[in-house]
Amino acid sequence: AGNGITIRTDNAGTAGAGTAVTFAIRPEKIKVSSKKPAEAVNAIEGEVYDIAYLGDMTVYHVRLDDGQVVRASTMNAARITEDPLSWNDRAWVSFRPDAGVVLTR
Repeated sequence: AGNGITIRTDNAGTAGAGTAVTFAIRPEKIKVSSKKPAEAVNAIEGEVYDIAYLGDMTVYHVRLDDGQVVRASTMNAARITEDPLSWNDRAWVSFRPDAGVVLTR
């Protein structure tokens, strides 16, 4: 996206390494955490910009350090979360290499 973020994907299509592309991923396939996951192949740091509690799920908007905003949604399966996040907290968004698809311009 012209911002210098490098990701690994299993779904690159015809795009070669170093090609400017758009990466499309569903919000529920993105994990948000306060610490960089040790096992994450793709992890990008940012700041929690907005949080919306919707009963069965919570939607996080994380502003990456380059200014892009990523939306991630998590199911509220437990009453108390192990890794609570709040507005303006530093956070990591991470996802698996097979979680999204590359769209060429």
